[in-house]
Amino acid sequence: MEMGFFFFFWGKEEKEEEENKFLSSIFCKKKEKKKKTWCLRLFIVKNIDNFETPPLVVLSLQKQTIIKFFFLDFSIFSEPKNSLFKTMLGIIELGIQYRTWRSKAAKGKKSPRSAPSTPLAKMAKQLNEESISLESVMAEFKLSNTTLRRMMSHMSDNMDRGLESGLERSTIAMLPSFVPELPNGKERGKFVAMDLGGTNLRVMLMELEPGEPMRTKQFNTRMPNAAMHGTGEKLFDYIAKALCDFLIERELAEECLPVGFTFSYPCDQTGLRSATLLRWTKGVTATGCVGEDVVQLLEDAIKRDGRVKVNIVALINDTVGTMVAAAYEAGGHCDIGVIIGTGTNASYMESSKKIVHGLANATEEYNHKTMIIDTEWGGFGDNGEADYIFTRYDKIVDSKSDHPGVNSLDKLIAGMCMGELVRLVLERLCENKVLFNGIGSKMLRTRNTFPTKYISEILHDDCGVYSNTRQIMDELGIEGATFSDMLLLREVCVVVSRRSANLAAAAIACVLNRVRRPSMLVAIDGSTYKYHPFFNHWVCEKIRELLDPGLDFKIVQTGDGSGRGAALIAAIVSRVKREEEKRLRDLEIQRQKAAEAEEKRLLEIEAEKEEAEERARKISEMMRYQIERGAEESHQRFDQ
Repeated sequence: MEMGFFFFFWGKEEKEEEENKFLSSIFCKKKEKKKKTWCLRLFIVKNIDNFETPPLVVLSLQKQTIIKFFFLDFSIFSEPKNSLFKTMLGIIELGIQYRTWRSKAAKGKKSPRSAPSTPLAKMAKQLNEESISLESVMAEFKLSNTTLRRMMSHMSDNMDRGLESGLERSTIAMLPSFVPELPNGKERGKFVAMDLGGTNLRVMLMELEPGEPMRTKQFNTRMPNAAMHGTGEKLFDYIAKALCDFLIERELAEECLPVGFTFSYPCDQTGLRSATLLRWTKGVTATGCVGEDVVQLLEDAIKRDGRVKVNIVALINDTVGTMVAAAYEAGGHCDIGVIIGTGTNASYMESSKKIVHGLANATEEYNHKTMIIDTEWGGFGDNGEADYIFTRYDKIVDSKSDHPGVNSLDKLIAGMCMGELVRLVLERLCENKVLFNGIGSKMLRTRNTFPTKYISEILHDDCGVYSNTRQIMDELGIEGATFSDMLLLREVCVVVSRRSANLAAAAIACVLNRVRRPSMLVAIDGSTYKYHPFFNHWVCEKIRELLDPGLDFKIVQTGDGSGRGAALIAAIVSRVKREEEKRLRDLEIQRQKAAEAEEKRLLEIEAEKEEAEERARKISEMMRYQIERGAEESHQRFDQ
């Protein structure tokens, strides 16, 4: 019996005999085994307009008619053990190789170009002049485990140098958060959280009681471009207005509630509520903020508004908030907090003894044994130490970014640049007539017209239907795309985003190898991780390959970790403050008791001394009396 998968394309009828000969020579390789023959076949089916949607896979048996048409639901591939996973990847690869062969067969003349005048233009000219295929492009994004372990080693070295000397000797800052511990379930009261990260601002009210579910109310808004790209005063005035409106609406303006502020940008933090902004990331360019104390900027803006009374008790990074929020849900335990959204970062608990640089510059005394460290690993590679993981497309994206040469790992992993990377690859493939018959569209050739959400939408598509893919191509102005084009577009999204997932996994494995607990919990938040259909599976799979033997881990996805984390840290600060006040009160009571006991002891000693002196005096008087009496008696006897 012969069993095969038949793969269908739309296509033209030219060179049919030559094409079928090529396909047959590559893919119809039979192996005899126990009188059964298994064959993987690829066919070009002509004139299939009668199909409402082209069938993806058809199952047939030798000497029988086709017995089943079926479409694969792509969501099944989130389950790594599904038997159809490798089949689908193989089918996509067939399509890639076929389209690559067709692209190599295409002939055409290139128009003359003027000599490039800039390094970026030279790189573009080099790309134009190279004969490329889908395979050659995709190969640039594939990283071996050896390369990833090399990256992990370099990251760990940078983390050690960051703890010791900060950014003077490292591209990973390893900033102190001054958060000494995770929640323990004893937090109580009302707390406000403000979460500024990327393009979104969130204000949240949280009520906590030990043993009861957390109660929250929140307000979300998108930061306007005028605030993100204007002056710092305008940005913080907008933040303060959102906070004041939120509290006034809930009649809490005069409560002077504790506020935790999640500020997801690199800062030099010298205290729990004191941090200087090092640089903007995630597309924010507000002026007059870099080098300033962020808490002071916010307090000044709240004072200018003048409508509410609050107490800013903590400034934290979103990764610290994610770690704290996950620990609250997990009963007080979490080893790493990770953000993979517009940007990427991680935090973990470190021994205070190792935080040399951070504590040397602290403006307040730190008396705790541990502290959550904000790694700021997004800066890894800024000194060129990770050029071996950069493709030419990464370098183009970096050169045209708002901050060239800064936050290198951010641009490789996070969602801000992933869509643009895909667009650049698609543009190159189109220019070389590997994709869209070389036509494409003006939008496809325009920078930042392929947002990262397109990747998730394309990969969420039902195979064989591709409604999301068709809609996205319509939005990009691409006409006449074939079924093969849609498969190749999907493959580009897979390869580029899987490279990001592998790099994220390597970074997480690096930190896990430093923490080195037998069983560790990793909390991850962020839109890229949350909405990409395969990111979680890819990250888990790669971490297991890279983690040191004997170590195990579990990944949990947190919802709104940075927002709830800020309120929880405000609660932790309040709890620690109460506990410290109680400790001081207890110490004062103990001191008073000790003083009273000492005073009583001294009084007792004084009383004993007085008693001893009194006894000595009486003894002395008695002895003197006896002496005098004896003397009198002697005189009397003498007189007689």
